[in-house]
Amino acid sequence: MKQDNIYAGLDIGTTKICAVIGRKNNDDSLDIIGLGCVPSSGLRKGVVINIDGTVKAIIEALREAERMAGVQVKNVCAGIAGGHVKSFNSRGIIAVKNREVSRKDVERAIESASAVDVPIGSEVLHVIPQQFILDGQTEIKDPIGMNGVRLEVDVHIVTGAVSSAQNILKSCERAGISVDDIVLEQLASSEAVLSEDEKEIGVCLIDGGGGTTDMAVYKRNAVYHTAVLSIGGNNFTRDLSIGLNTPESEAEKVKKEHGCVWMDFVSEDEVINVPSVGGRPPRKISRPVLTQILQARSEEIFQMFLGELQKKQLLEILGAGIVVTGGISNLEGIEYLASSIFEVPVRVGRPQGIGGLTDIVENPVYATGVGLTLHAAKKGHQQVKISRGSDEKVFRKVLDRMKSWFGEFF
Repeated sequence: MKQDNIYAGLDIGTTKICAVIGRKNNDDSLDIIGLGCVPSSGLRKGVVINIDGTVKAIIEALREAERMAGVQVKNVCAGIAGGHVKSFNSRGIIAVKNREVSRKDVERAIESASAVDVPIGSEVLHVIPQQFILDGQTEIKDPIGMNGVRLEVDVHIVTGAVSSAQNILKSCERAGISVDDIVLEQLASSEAVLSEDEKEIGVCLIDGGGGTTDMAVYKRNAVYHTAVLSIGGNNFTRDLSIGLNTPESEAEKVKKEHGCVWMDFVSEDEVINVPSVGGRPPRKISRPVLTQILQARSEEIFQMFLGELQKKQLLEILGAGIVVTGGISNLEGIEYLASSIFEVPVRVGRPQGIGGLTDIVENPVYATGVGLTLHAAKKGHQQVKISRGSDEKVFRKVLDRMKSWFGEFF
């Protein structure tokens, strides 16, 4: 099998590390041909805290995916997340030289908008153009070649901890693979689960993982806001462990098998068996009790994001509503609960627009992994793998690549 049309995404998550391998067809469509998913113990809230544990899990996930696909992967597109990720909007203004907008004018405008102070230890990860404004004319996507004297640009800027990205690179390199790109995870998930129409009309993606829950808001096919909440599936599991007096490993099983967040979907006489601690026999618990615990945590997450959307005045632009993906979206009734809180249409986001192992990867838990693979296939293999060389040079190359993401739209 040709290797130049094979692409891989690596979702390095808090609870799982997922490798997805895809084959790009002649019509630019993507078939998923390999999937490897193993438990992760080397991360906390999306950040690497144990290099050795992370490396071991990466190797196992890639080996599983390679065995299924029948190919060997040498480079991947990796995801980044965590509470260290911050974002804000900025505007840059320049005078147009020669009265005709050139590519250099566009670059100067974006550089002007990017001239912001970031906290010590952080770097700018994304500079994502939202719109250009030429002599007062708004909503311009590509101003090159247009006549004018004053060019403005609105951009969305994402910053993240340098150390977090370096540890992802180091883990991948020690696992024997190169990194072509590092992508903010909710933007990767957006590639897999959002349609172009939704991004144009206005949509909010909520991606619930094990350690964090991430949000991205789109309007007119541009990113208008991103946010990361350091609450995820692990918090649901701990709540159940405490509330039901059962080990976390058993609480996780109960959550996956019986988890529901909408009381209308459970009856008062439903009971489930819950293992006890210390060798005691299992106990029968009313399922509404389980639902109350999970619903309370879900409401907390959605209320926080509702407050964020209201504070940024973004709720009114969500013509296509809310899309919930990731592990949290597998909880029964999640779309009904979200709709009652946000008061907009809500759907569960599953990977779409792909072929191959669709019956396996259409699960929302694989949204980030599939999105990373789609992103890699769109960008193509890089001439020089960025995870080779000294740490300083490696990260410089990563940042250079990051700063061009989603800005290459003209």
